[in-house]
Amino acid sequence: MQQPGVCIEVRDLSKSYKNGRVQALDSVNLAVYAGEVLGLIGPNGAGKSTLFGCLLGLLRPDAGSVHFDGKPVDYLSVRRITGYVPERPDFEQWMTGRLFLEYHHMLSRCDPSTMAATVEECLTTVELDPAVWGRRLGTYSRGMLQRLNLAQLLVGKPRILLLDEPTLGLDPVGVKIVRKVIRSFRQSGVTAIINSHQLDEIERECDRVAFLRQGKVEKIENLKGSVSGPHVLFLRWTETGSEGQHSSLVRSLAQSMGVTVQEANRSWARVGVAGGEQAARLIREVVAAGVPVEEAVAERARLEKLFESEPGSQGQ
Repeated sequence: MQQPGVCIEVRDLSKSYKNGRVQALDSVNLAVYAGEVLGLIGPNGAGKSTLFGCLLGLLRPDAGSVHFDGKPVDYLSVRRITGYVPERPDFEQWMTGRLFLEYHHMLSRCDPSTMAATVEECLTTVELDPAVWGRRLGTYSRGMLQRLNLAQLLVGKPRILLLDEPTLGLDPVGVKIVRKVIRSFRQSGVTAIINSHQLDEIERECDRVAFLRQGKVEKIENLKGSVSGPHVLFLRWTETGSEGQHSSLVRSLAQSMGVTVQEANRSWARVGVAGGEQAARLIREVVAAGVPVEEAVAERARLEKLFESEPGSQGQ
């Protein structure tokens, strides 16, 4: 039975290739909660693509199961509520952008009377220039195709999303559009898994992140929860006084509180604190002393460090 509040559940999932000689997934267990955005990261060959294939019902696992809303992924009722952005979509080059979305509108079995309005809404949301809506996809740039790739996700208004490298090939404006779309999903309670090598985007948009290595979920990191216990507080301010004035003041205040400044320069400092209460007190003291603080955040274990650790050294 699926756990309460869980939307996507992976149980003891295993998948191998080459007659069992290559183990792509090894007893993977994963739960994604309703309304959550989960990031999926790991080195090349970790099993992320195989996991996505099993989540989509495109690959048959050797053992284990995948359920969406308590139902197997190959149920038609599950496919109707699932949206997918592939990493490398294969477009029909003769289609136009508008025709491509009309095709997906029909595949989604949406009301035909809403087709024109829905297609225009989706194309507008991803900010694809109306001048290219009627052009053949063979003339689109990679960034334009990726925006169209994202637009097709919006057509059927799915409740469960699987996004494979959604920012691949996009310029900074396109990346901002992806962020906007993901945030709109969050506001509407949609559940999503994002597979990406863009760790800054994962940290920015996801609630949790699952780190895969050698076919196993090696660690799950909470990115949005409050930080308790010892951690590093990052402080950044506007240096308006003489050279290093605010930096010296922050160092002095930290020393008076018995906390250690690990690094500092004229406009920022990294301070080791015992917990959230001590961090809050230091921030109050620094602001009261007249330091124009622009940013004060708890540094989490950077996702890059997960890649640097030895296999098996992280516990789930």
